[in-house]
Order: sequence, then C-alpha cells, then structure tokens
Amino acid sequence: MAKKYEVIITPSAQKDLTEIKSYLTNVLKTSSNSIFEKILEQVKILKVHPFTYKVHQDPLLKLVGYRIIPIDNYLMFYVIKSNIVQIHRVLYAKRNYLQLLDMDV
Repeated sequence: MAKKYEVIITPSAQKDLTEIKSYLTNVLKTSSNSIFEKILEQVKILKVHPFTYKVHQDPLLKLVGYRIIPIDNYLMFYVIKSNIVQIHRVLYAKRNYLQLLDMDV
C-alpha cells in the first residue's frame, strides 16, 4: 500500500481560494464548482503521490523546494516536508507569483 501524506492548506492558500471563489461568483458571475473539483482532485493525488510534480527550476523557487501544479488558469504551489505536503498558495497563472510567494518556507 502506498504511503499516505498529510496535506495542509496554509492560511495564505485558504485566503487565495476564498478570493478565487468570490471573483468567479461575484465578478465573472460563474460557478466555481469546476475549479474547486479540480483542486480537490489534486489534493487527493498529493496525499499519495506528492512527488508527481518536480521542484520548479526557477532558482528562488528551487531553493525553497516549491512544486507547482497547473489547474486551468491557476497555479497551486506546494512543498513537501517529511510526510506533510504544505499547499502555500493558489494563484492566477498570469500574476507575478515570485512577488507573492513566501520564500521563508
């Protein structure tokens, strides 16, 4: 049986998800169900296969160990610490994420 990892969604990522939901429903007047179903599916995958995505090759992101999952127009940033997967941010892909990420993970 495959090893199970604990997945933790940080407060920053929780805030990102709240803002995404608000933007989709209040500004775009569309349902957020599709994107959140895809995010939940990735969380399930991370519980068993967190090494699916490689460490990002940007020198700063690589230093921290950030891995990125593309989900539609969003990027989910996470790190693996022992048997814990920490989801740090979920950001719109066209934003300047290097300025938004916490590099002191």
